[in-house]
Amino acid sequence: MLERIRARARELAPEIASWRHHFHAHPELSFEETETTRRVVELLRSFGYENLRIGTAGLPTGVVADLNPDKPGRCHALRADMDALPMTEEGTCPYRSTNPKAMHACGHDAHVAMLLGAARILKEMEEDLPGRVRLLFQPSEESPHRSGARAMIAENALAGVDTISGVHVWSPLESGTLGYRTGPLMASADQWECTIEGKGGHGALPHQAVDPVVAASLLVNALQTIVSRELNPLDTAVLTVGKIEAGTTFNIIPDRAEMMGTVRTLDQGVRKDIQVRMRRIVEGLCETMRCKADFRYKEVLPPTVNAPGLAAKAATLAKTLFGEDNVLEIPPVMASEDMSLYLEKIPGVFLFLGTGNAAKGLTQAHHHPRFDVDDDVLPLGVSLHCLLAWASLAGAL
Repeated sequence: MLERIRARARELAPEIASWRHHFHAHPELSFEETETTRRVVELLRSFGYENLRIGTAGLPTGVVADLNPDKPGRCHALRADMDALPMTEEGTCPYRSTNPKAMHACGHDAHVAMLLGAARILKEMEEDLPGRVRLLFQPSEESPHRSGARAMIAENALAGVDTISGVHVWSPLESGTLGYRTGPLMASADQWECTIEGKGGHGALPHQAVDPVVAASLLVNALQTIVSRELNPLDTAVLTVGKIEAGTTFNIIPDRAEMMGTVRTLDQGVRKDIQVRMRRIVEGLCETMRCKADFRYKEVLPPTVNAPGLAAKAATLAKTLFGEDNVLEIPPVMASEDMSLYLEKIPGVFLFLGTGNAAKGLTQAHHHPRFDVDDDVLPLGVSLHCLLAWASLAGAL
């Protein structure tokens, strides 16, 4: 079965690359992926798919496609995200973005193309599949506050699904390699905000004012002590102050300061603990500085946690495709993904497909204005999708 899948993926390589180039040239932002959706539907129908649900959250974006919907047995879901980032591309490839306000700088063009390739191969072998496959072409991964995964789950995209997998291209890994991890792979992503109320006054008469800027400045350092001095050193966390805004000019002490930032963790217990510690420090320090604090914490995305048994089995299967030395257990990444929401609901695995290629000049980080993907890895990603689906339905995952 592996050789059949691999050979067909190689045959389809030029088409898969052309699909990616089309999506790369026509990027669309979160929950605006209408033309991307239209093209995905067009291709799926040309492959013979009939069971399609089009649209998410009342918008004409996103597709759920079922293969063998009436067949008994297990169901495995394959997921790809479709949206681009709000940035201008600086690359010079012939398929560069035609939209000056959007760019596929994270590889979602490759994700859609690879899942389409898998959809075609799985459709061709549907009679031999020992179960059902659900394809999730998800909108809005890059806008975590409007997560497409959350919307799809709310609309029962996981109903009847036993396991799920996803593949993300990853430029820090060399092309032709695969990164996996048992347990937490990516971090949670939370947002916090703090309004500090003081008393405005003249910049030359600070004793007549209550300065919220000084309180905010002290908070920047005080909050860092949570990670450096309060958490177990073996627990991983990031606490970032991303914004401080106060005042209007050089000689006025403002009456308020606004702060905003993010917290990233790999463990739900640590995630809850940090919130409590932050509130204690914010409120205590501001009271010491004669200010009032309004602290707000919003949980946005949980950590992306691979089911340990599935991750280990997926790595073993992948070695038959990539080679023993090209499947690497990697450290966790403190970026986040809304694939985490699916993995909260059902067992699954998320894998990183290496796409860094120095010889081709493809070394830019994700979200870089010249980011691009090595087309040579696309058949590997397609084969991996098919292999994971087959293995899950056969009870080997």
